Amino acid sequence: MLTLSLLEQPVILLTLSVVLSLILPATRVQQLIIQGLQLLGQRLNGERYSARYLKRAGSGALICILLPVSATYWALAVLSPWPHLLEPLLLWCCLDMGRLSRALPTVMRQGANSKPLARLALSPLCLRQTDPLSPLGLYKTVAEVAILRLAADFALLVWYLTAGIYAALLFGVLRYAAQAWPHKLVEWRAFGWFPSLAYRTLAWLPFQIFAVSLLIYPGSIRAIKAWPQGRLWAFSASGRLLAVVAGGVNVGLGGPRRYTEATDYYPKLGSQQYLNEAATRAILWRLVMTLLFWLSIAWALMLIPLVNG
Repeated sequence: MLTLSLLEQPVILLTLSVVLSLILPATRVQQLIIQGLQLLGQRLNGERYSARYLKRAGSGALICILLPVSATYWALAVLSPWPHLLEPLLLWCCLDMGRLSRALPTVMRQGANSKPLARLALSPLCLRQTDPLSPLGLYKTVAEVAILRLAADFALLVWYLTAGIYAALLFGVLRYAAQAWPHKLVEWRAFGWFPSLAYRTLAWLPFQIFAVSLLIYPGSIRAIKAWPQGRLWAFSASGRLLAVVAGGVNVGLGGPRRYTEATDYYPKLGSQQYLNEAATRAILWRLVMTLLFWLSIAWALMLIPLVNG
């Protein structure tokens, strides 16, 4: 009975999903989900439609996806003899940390010796074009992808612990929809407006918590000074995260990038120092340690009542 009771604890189920993601990343599952959403979006999105219509179409498509997905999960949970074990599987499908743990070390190893292979390995993880990336651009992309994707994983787990599996399911669907219908690209700007807005709304508070957590490392004074720079970005929570990390390590993030053939210019965050391999690895370690810090707190909050009781 005690074992069954422990297996119903959200922290334990969350930890199982994290371990499963690191051992067996859900790369193929995630690619299929995004490809399916892109195919659906392409049938509804078109230049011949007005922006107002496309906003409504994107909102309707998102609702039409959420309702059957939620109903299907509810039916599986009712019919399954172990409904709680479905929760780690659902979280596993939505976590990016497993993909990052496999891809980013490979990119870092190949970055100095084989830049084409490094760019190829990085391409599935980001929206921007990786072919024209310089060594500095390669390191910036690795750092920014790691920061934003791991912060999104953190937000997913926060919603799971605080509001349950259906809140995590909602956040996961919004995250995939925002990736499949990227608001940054002109052709998806109207159609992906509502999914992007909903995703950013749910991610805002967890991103703030994650940014505050990154202030505990050396360089916190620089990170605090960089905090206001987040307002320069369209999504201030993402900008604040990047600014805090860049300021803490005393490097610069942001700047130009290519999502299409044209170059987009984003505000520069942090300092004027160039990012190198050592600073990039320092950023990755800070992100990992921050996630472990919050996971250990969650375990402590679960174990203390058990020990005292």
